[in-house]
Amino acid sequence: MPYTSNKKYSVQTAASNSGVWGAGGTTGDDLNTGVMGLLDTQLAGVASFSVSSSNVSLSYANIQSCMFRFTGTILANIVVSPAVGDAATYFNGFYYWENLTTGNFSITVTTAFGSVVLPQSRRGVMFVDGTNGPRIVSITTSGTAYDPIPAGTVMLFYQNAAPTGWTISSSLNDYALKIVSSAGGVTSGTIAYSTVFGTTTTGSHILTIAEMPLHGHPYRESHSKDSGVNHGGLAVQTGNEVNYSAYTGTPEGTNGKYIGGTGGGGGHDHDIDLRVRTASVILATKA
Repeated sequence: MPYTSNKKYSVQTAASNSGVWGAGGTTGDDLNTGVMGLLDTQLAGVASFSVSSSNVSLSYANIQSCMFRFTGTILANIVVSPAVGDAATYFNGFYYWENLTTGNFSITVTTAFGSVVLPQSRRGVMFVDGTNGPRIVSITTSGTAYDPIPAGTVMLFYQNAAPTGWTISSSLNDYALKIVSSAGGVTSGTIAYSTVFGTTTTGSHILTIAEMPLHGHPYRESHSKDSGVNHGGLAVQTGNEVNYSAYTGTPEGTNGKYIGGTGGGGGHDHDIDLRVRTASVILATKA
């Protein structure tokens, strides 16, 4: 009797099992046991395994099931693999699984083409084929109801509006992002992001006397040649003019001297442009 290549459904040849669905036919070859029964098991059948420290050998009946359920306290890493013959040949397609075991060890499903670990306290869907072996295509927790993104989760979205099932969070607006290693969800600072990064100059500041470096200014005095003024060798006399060099001592040393000066006493700016290019995102909360 021929069979399908993936799940071993019975394929009826011309005139075979005429008038026979189940009774009187060869088990596994007739329509009831070779097709309908297999479909029912593969859509809703559960293969349960209470594991401890021994590996699991999947029988042909096991690999026809819809769900693999693992329970028990595992005392060693467990390898789950199909037995030889039909169990290995027809172990392919989609399977649900759930790992409800306890104990600090793993459960690995393996074939000649690859393997995959079934995480503890999780359930999911795996696909098995003769090229890549088994691999997980969907996974959740082992609870009776589970959303892979729990309600209350806050995420960033680079788009204009929150997606379906999410609510935009309006409490934070015009903030920058700061990456931390712990204790997230905390704000700091008082100045808006657009204010800081909209700045193009620094603030103006007028220097006080205390902030100036000690310095002197040269000055000139007018005297007649015969005035008898003693310049003490600190100046050069030219005609009726006396040129004094810049003073470099303490400010008190200039008492009684009158020199010219200039300046408006105003502050000055330093050009700076912080208008960095940005990409705006929104925060939204999962409902």
